[in-house]
Amino acid sequence: MRHGDRVKKLGRTKEHRRALLKNLCRALFIFEKIKTTLPKAKAARQMAERLIEYAKRNDLAARRQIYRYIPDHKLVKIVCDEIGPKFVNRSGGYTRIYRLGPRLGDGAEMAILELVEQSEAGSIAQRRKLIQRRTLVEVKKEKKAREKKVKEKKPKAKEKVEEKKAKPTQAPKTKKTKKKTK
Repeated sequence: MRHGDRVKKLGRTKEHRRALLKNLCRALFIFEKIKTTLPKAKAARQMAERLIEYAKRNDLAARRQIYRYIPDHKLVKIVCDEIGPKFVNRSGGYTRIYRLGPRLGDGAEMAILELVEQSEAGSIAQRRKLIQRRTLVEVKKEKKAREKKVKEKKPKAKEKVEEKKAKPTQAPKTKKTKKKTK
């Protein structure tokens, strides 16, 4: 029996469930509307509303609390500076869930989780580009680091070749074969 259990497990371990909810909240704050299953939407709603409460306070401690769940400085800034101020006059109910009906593949109940007060499409597109640009820059940095490692390895190989050239070469020793006498 599950009397008094407050957590919907969603068929996952604790770590997997927390990662799932963090990713759903991250996507919700970037796009302001996500499509997922109904139980996931209900679980993500709790976390998202708690983070919006922190964003309404908009002080350093609140930003750090949000950062615990969304480890992205740019997105935390967006949540605190753009999303939080929209809900200052509200005392709750920052998200809504629309039920969509069963999914064709497995019959799972689908839903749309969205923020009640949404931004214009242009600002959402800008937000998305800002977050994506960050990942592209990180990929470029990783490629540059790999190229530097490759460049560092190549001179070492050249040095070994030069050392071999500098040493006088000796003729390889051959084995003398003895002729058998009868």
